[in-house]
Amino acid sequence: MSFIEKNLSANERIIYQGKIHWFIYFRGIFLIILGLLSYSAASAASIFIFMGVVVLLIAIMIGRSSEFAITNKKVMLKTGVFSRKLVELQLNKSEGLQVSQGILGRLFNFGTIKITSGGVVEKFAFLANPFEFKKQVNNAIEGSFAVGGSPVTV
Repeated sequence: MSFIEKNLSANERIIYQGKIHWFIYFRGIFLIILGLLSYSAASAASIFIFMGVVVLLIAIMIGRSSEFAITNKKVMLKTGVFSRKLVELQLNKSEGLQVSQGILGRLFNFGTIKITSGGVVEKFAFLANPFEFKKQVNNAIEGSFAVGGSPVTV
């Protein structure tokens, strides 16, 4: 059971879950491959491989510890391995959700979402399919204003 599932309130259910994109692992894998290809300079190869393994392990920890969910009551975003950061945005008090994508993000369908609530801006990078996440947030917001406060799931 995930952290978000454990922390749902009464009558709250998850209607959509976002995921970290696989591209978060690219830098570590690239450094390891670069180290393997630079076999003529043994010290450079070992440095690249060591850096690649460290970067890859950090990316794995970030990927395993990040959760993004939209419930019928709020948006919940949790990150962190050693220290935890949880952002909960009540659907009825939402202010803004911004998606940004660079060229690689557009090619591989990942991006950064910025959530604004109460004047505070929170950023979450490498979210897979960020525009679908934004669409699901908007659907949940519209559904929260429906009769009974229960959004229509898609």
